[in-house]
Amino acid sequence: MILKTAKHTAKLTYKASYDTKHKREALEALNNIQKTTHYVLTKRTKSMIKEYAREILGSTRYAYWLYVYAAYNRNFVEGWIPDNYFGYVVAPRANKGIGRIANVKTLSRRILDCDLLPDKFYLIDGIFYDLEFNIVDPNDVRRVVNSVDKELYVKSDNSNQGKGVMRITKDNFDLQAILDIGDAVIQEPIIQSKWFNKIIEGSVATIRVTTAKGSDGEVQSKAAYLRVGRRDSQVVQSSTAIKVPIIDQIGTLGDFGVGPNWEQYPEHPDSGFAFAGQLIPNFPRAIAECERLHRKLPNFAIIGWDVSITEDGEVRIIEWNAGHPDIKFSEATTGPCFSDLGWEDMWKTQQ
Repeated sequence: MILKTAKHTAKLTYKASYDTKHKREALEALNNIQKTTHYVLTKRTKSMIKEYAREILGSTRYAYWLYVYAAYNRNFVEGWIPDNYFGYVVAPRANKGIGRIANVKTLSRRILDCDLLPDKFYLIDGIFYDLEFNIVDPNDVRRVVNSVDKELYVKSDNSNQGKGVMRITKDNFDLQAILDIGDAVIQEPIIQSKWFNKIIEGSVATIRVTTAKGSDGEVQSKAAYLRVGRRDSQVVQSSTAIKVPIIDQIGTLGDFGVGPNWEQYPEHPDSGFAFAGQLIPNFPRAIAECERLHRKLPNFAIIGWDVSITEDGEVRIIEWNAGHPDIKFSEATTGPCFSDLGWEDMWKTQQ
C-alpha cells in the first residue's frame, strides 16, 4: 500500500512538473507570436479553446499549445494535438514505452536494418567496433580519420537537436576526448545536394519527416519540414535553426521560415534565399524511404525521421526519434496533421 501511494505521488509530481514546463514554453511562444505578428487572441477565443481542451482532451491544461497554434494561424481549428497532450498521453501508449530506443545511436543501424545511416564505427564501454560489432583497435580509427579528406562526426547516445556532437579531423584527433563522450557512433560526413547550399552553406540541412501508423496498420507520412542552420554553423541546432514547413508530398516549401522564437522569415536571414514555393529535389524519395523503414517497425505508431538528400538523389538517415517526436511545429504550420488517428480519445482509457 505504501509503495502504491508513493508511486501515485511520484506520478502526480511528474505530471505537475511536466504541465508547468509546457505551460511556460507555450505561453512564451504565444507571446513571441503575438509580438511579432501583432495578432492577439481574444478572451473569447481563449475561453472557447479552454472549453474545447476540457471536453475533447480531458483537461484545460492542454489549452496552452492550442493557443499557440491558433495565434500562428489567426484561427482555431479542431483536431490539433497539443504538444503536452501528445507527450503525456499519446507517445507513451502509441509507442508502448519503447520509444527511447531510438536515442541509442549505437543500435540504430541494427534496429533499422538498413545502410542509409552514415555510420563508420561504434564506441561502447570504451571499446571501438566496426559496423558488424567486431572489435577495432583505436589506431585503426585514427588511420581512417587521417585518410579521409573531410571530417567525421562523433554523436553520443541520447544526443539530439544537434547537441552532443563532436567534429573530428586528422588535425584535431584526440582519442581521450572521444572516449570521454561515452557510448557513441562515429559517422562519415553527408554530402548533401548542392540545392541546399543555396539556402545556407556550412551545415547539412535536415528534413524532418513524421510517419504514423493508422488503426489499419498502414504507415503514411503525416508532416514534414526543413531545418536549416545559420551562418558559420557546422551543425544544425534547434536553438538557432530556421524551420520551414513542407506543405505537400512533392516537397514544396511554405511561405515563411520560422526561427526559434517563432519569428517568421520570408527569406533566410543570412543568405536572402526566398522560401515560398521552392521545391526540395527528390523529396518523394525521402518520404518513400521513411515510410518503408517505419513499416519494418510496427511496434511504433509514430516516428520522426531526420534525413538528408545527396547530390545523386540518395536518402541518408541522420537519426530517428520515437520517444517524443516534435509535432508542435507541424501542427502549427500545416496541421491538424493527426486528426484521423483517434488520439483525442486516448485520455479516456489512460491508466
